Amino acid sequence: MALFSFLDFKLALRSLQSRPGFSAVVVVTLALGIGATTAMFSLLDAALLRSLPFPQPDRLMVLWGTRGPERSVRGASIPEVADWRGLNHSMAGVSVWDPISLNLRTESGPLRIQAERVNAGYFELLGAHAGLGRTFSPDEDSVPDAHPVIVVSHAFWQTRLGGSPAVLGRTISLNDRSFSIIGVMPEGFAGLSFQAELWVPVAMISVDNAVAQLTTRGNRWLAAVGRLKPGVTRTDAERDLQAVAARLAERFPETNRDRSVDLFSVKQNFLGTTESLFKALFKAVLLVLLIACVNVTSLQLVRANAREREIALRLALGGGGWPLVRQLLIEALVLAGLGGAVGVLIAHWAIRLIGPLAPPGVLPPYATLGVDGRSLLFTLGLTLLTGVACGLTPLLRRNRSDLAGTLREGTRAYSSGLGRLRRPGLQQGFVVAEVALALMLLAGAGLMVRSLRERLAVSPGFSATGVLAAHVLLPRGRYPAAQRAAFATQLVARLAQLPELAGAAVATDLPLRNNSNAATLLVDTPGAEPIRYYRHGVTPGFFATLGIPLLSGRGISADDRFDTPRVAVVSLPMARRFWGERSAVGRRFRLGDASGPEVLVVGVAGPARFRDLTTDLYGSRSEPDVYLPITQHADADLEIAVRSRTGAPVSAARVQREVRALDGGLPVFNVEALDAALGRQNSAPRFGSLLLAVFSALALGLAAIGIYGVIAFVVGLSSREIAIRLALGADEGKVRRAVIRNGMTLVVVGIGLGAVGARMGGRILESQLFGVTATDTPTLAAVTLVVLLVALLASWLPARRAAAVQPQAVLKEQ
Repeated sequence: MALFSFLDFKLALRSLQSRPGFSAVVVVTLALGIGATTAMFSLLDAALLRSLPFPQPDRLMVLWGTRGPERSVRGASIPEVADWRGLNHSMAGVSVWDPISLNLRTESGPLRIQAERVNAGYFELLGAHAGLGRTFSPDEDSVPDAHPVIVVSHAFWQTRLGGSPAVLGRTISLNDRSFSIIGVMPEGFAGLSFQAELWVPVAMISVDNAVAQLTTRGNRWLAAVGRLKPGVTRTDAERDLQAVAARLAERFPETNRDRSVDLFSVKQNFLGTTESLFKALFKAVLLVLLIACVNVTSLQLVRANAREREIALRLALGGGGWPLVRQLLIEALVLAGLGGAVGVLIAHWAIRLIGPLAPPGVLPPYATLGVDGRSLLFTLGLTLLTGVACGLTPLLRRNRSDLAGTLREGTRAYSSGLGRLRRPGLQQGFVVAEVALALMLLAGAGLMVRSLRERLAVSPGFSATGVLAAHVLLPRGRYPAAQRAAFATQLVARLAQLPELAGAAVATDLPLRNNSNAATLLVDTPGAEPIRYYRHGVTPGFFATLGIPLLSGRGISADDRFDTPRVAVVSLPMARRFWGERSAVGRRFRLGDASGPEVLVVGVAGPARFRDLTTDLYGSRSEPDVYLPITQHADADLEIAVRSRTGAPVSAARVQREVRALDGGLPVFNVEALDAALGRQNSAPRFGSLLLAVFSALALGLAAIGIYGVIAFVVGLSSREIAIRLALGADEGKVRRAVIRNGMTLVVVGIGLGAVGARMGGRILESQLFGVTATDTPTLAAVTLVVLLVALLASWLPARRAAAVQPQAVLKEQ
């Protein structure tokens, strides 16, 4: 026999149609809760839950070299990765994984393409095999600069090479070097970066770097990828590789002291602290769904009270419990089904909004947002769960022992006066729960907003308004060090002649563009050791163009050439750290260690933030910024900064024309307003704050509706009592105060519980906060005031209606 029949659903629909207002409120409430939860599940699923397109992806690990007891991620050198591969006992293989970009020469002009520099075993680690041709052999990966070969992606083969089967052996020009194609990967494979168009063997590092990097241990920037052996856990592998790092520290103390290795899953590597943000947002939206369910259950209780005599009569006549349960359950499932259907539409619209709102870098490159089959299955389960919970909960409030009283007194059995608001019961408990949950959500949103405000208040130390940033890569074969410096100097001279520009500069990196380069220096003081610093090769006019103030001394000038004594401008944090309040101008330090070249400090610049907005630049272990003349430190990787004279956007095509006037084979890429780079620093907190604010507003609105509904319901039941009070001379203000006082009692209890929950729940957001603690009292006080005001309004409306009753009319009806 079927559990439910078609007739049951037909009767349920007819019953709900007789109360369209009630049904509409329930459907909309559930739709909002289910829709928001489905949208956030789709986001969480795309970023965290969905399996990656590799065999046993949970066995793939990304390896990063770390430094010091704080285990700061620093990357690894090529020899170091080779040692990890050869000395470990826990990994089936280890390969260099270095996402890079290269200049591709085409008939229509140069293009910038994404690539990966890898070892020969890389493809096997990812379980990938060439669809056409082959991948790298060990010889091609081990003999320096001897085998200029590449493997291309299926998409590159189709779009750039015409999809010809005769592609094997064809040569293409990358950074002015000819490379022969030996293989084409299958469709859909884009490497571990999910964006690669081709792959270059590590031995061909000369395509964009110095060959010496193949044997240099101290220059670290690389990540590695490895696969755990069968039966080996991540903890086992970390312990094994840390032992390898300890052996390397003994063998190479100058370069490997205080070095270790940390392992991350592929998803952890891409997500970083954003993983905790996604989890926190999903927990927040579950609270919204819970509030929606509480609201609906409260409405079901109201309806059950209205049908109390009918239900009691059916039970008294021996109708049995199951038919009653079935009827209430089917009605709840129908409402939940309608709410789930509308919720799917809301989720679809929400995803279409979240996609454009999600800033670059917040979502990993493998994530594809959408309401797909997995999301629909989740929604179906959620709908059934909410339907059952909302349908059965009202049955918990009564039992058969209540039947006689109910039949004898009818609906007056529950007309127990305004004091009923404060008596323990399901509906009163629901009000307390809604207020507590809403306060917890508001507290989380308040913390995120406070944190965002603190981040926005941080001065970047430079002026980004009106500055256009661009990137250009000089092929090393055609541009040795002297020619790189000459190119930078000539380009600045050409740009400076443009009438719309107020300034132009070329540097090895620009602030917040993720292109910083670190090295070591030694300040000659007793007991001093080399420290890590960030070096910036810059042209004259760099500080003026970027708006970085010079606090003392001078900046870099045209007289600072490769054949003159080495000079530098240091940041204020470095000057304070080593020379205190004394002038840093005229001081000296050495590049590298005690045997390195000596550098004279000629100026001190204000603190500019090149890497992020949150690092303490004045900390005892901070890594200072040092500016060197680009003629004395010229890199092949250059960035261009131009400042508009009027503040209007500078044309990227104008900059490209000036570059091509010097070298027609150089593409200009990564072009953006420097404001955009600055904005990205706060994009994830802004995104999280926005979503939490939306969830909190939704939760507060639902809680207000719940408070209003319960008080209005009790006021309706207590109309006779209110009428008698008014007839006996009670003034309207006293009635309003009684209603509000009793309702706010529940609100205060909810606020107390919510405050405790907010204190505990704030720790979920700790990794996302800056400049504010998870237990920030002013934030909790502010959101508590908001909840009180909204609750007061929700209580005042039914209290106002209660005081406006006409005693004679009510008593006549009774």
